[in-house]
Amino acid sequence: MAEIIKKGALSEKERIKSLAAVIACITAVGMGLGLSIPLLALQLEQRGTDTALIGLNTAMPALATLVFTPFIPTLLRRVQPDRFLLACMALSAACMPCYFLFPNIWAWFPIRFINGIALTGLFVVSEFWINQLADEKSRGKLIGLYGSILSGGFAIGPLILALVGSEGALPFLIVSFLTVSASIPLFLAWGLAPRVEEAPSRGLLTFLFVAPAATLAGLIYGATETNIFNLLPIYALRTGQTAETAALVLTVFGAGNILFQIPIGALADRMDRRLVLLICAGFGFAGTALLPLVSQSIYLFIPSLFVFGGVVVGMYTVGLTLLGERFRGADLASANATFVMLYSVGALAGPPLAGLSMDVWDPHGLAVFMAGLIGVYLILVGWRYSTPKPRDPMA
Repeated sequence: MAEIIKKGALSEKERIKSLAAVIACITAVGMGLGLSIPLLALQLEQRGTDTALIGLNTAMPALATLVFTPFIPTLLRRVQPDRFLLACMALSAACMPCYFLFPNIWAWFPIRFINGIALTGLFVVSEFWINQLADEKSRGKLIGLYGSILSGGFAIGPLILALVGSEGALPFLIVSFLTVSASIPLFLAWGLAPRVEEAPSRGLLTFLFVAPAATLAGLIYGATETNIFNLLPIYALRTGQTAETAALVLTVFGAGNILFQIPIGALADRMDRRLVLLICAGFGFAGTALLPLVSQSIYLFIPSLFVFGGVVVGMYTVGLTLLGERFRGADLASANATFVMLYSVGALAGPPLAGLSMDVWDPHGLAVFMAGLIGVYLILVGWRYSTPKPRDPMA
């Protein structure tokens, strides 16, 4: 592991501690979202809550990200990153039992929003830390490892539900305990998180225009991933697949997410990263465009979904890697914040628009919408790949 960690001011032991702290932070994010989204949806459904209200409640973490992310770069100049991360972990751990103590959907709106703020803080700062930790020879591989662990954290949440059920306080308390436990590596790496002492050279949203292919990768993957997790099981049922297959599709997609990120990251360390991003976007477009065809047969649908889930996540991995290649210090912190904010825009806007497309053309509107979205992004990435790299990182 040491060979993929940046050589610089930190000793090898300190780098290992830093990596462990980053892994703990992102695991806490994955677990917190991976359990709370299905658990709260199940409990609300059992109470007969209106579906639209469930959807609004589920959107609270993404809304919190949009609201809170612009303030994070400024906070990091005023608060020690270690203290900031510890506060986010404590806040998230405290929110989990509150869902059980206040079993009312109107109470869950502010609780999910506050929990979303905590998880956003962990998400943005851990991305910044992992990018600062990596060097150019292994940046893609290290960020691929980071992304695989995030996907694994998402998988832990449903696993906890499968083991302990969705009733009572136990699932909430387990995630709260695991989140508190994640603070141990942070304490062991205390003082090693990168400080942000200067102001960024430009405003948050201007990074969208400075590095459009890298930052918009967050938006495109946020919309794609959320559409898959929310609507693909419904799509599978409406195309004639069995209920068992519909339940399996998310596992297959998630397995691709976990297994492909490190190889794609390693490839991005050996090739022009813009070309790797172009390839991932091309696979994403082809996978969604061919969905109406491959969904007619389980023998095509399942392996295609595995490869699609693995390669399309490369947009996240390579986009984040490109930001780390181009920016440093406060600019990197702001670029990462822009990336996460755009991911949340995609996660918020994607499912309603894809659902509307399915209403217009049932069920293949989902494939048409996602193919159109990724197709436009593919054109953008192709244009950026065809232009010379700027010599000045901020040009």
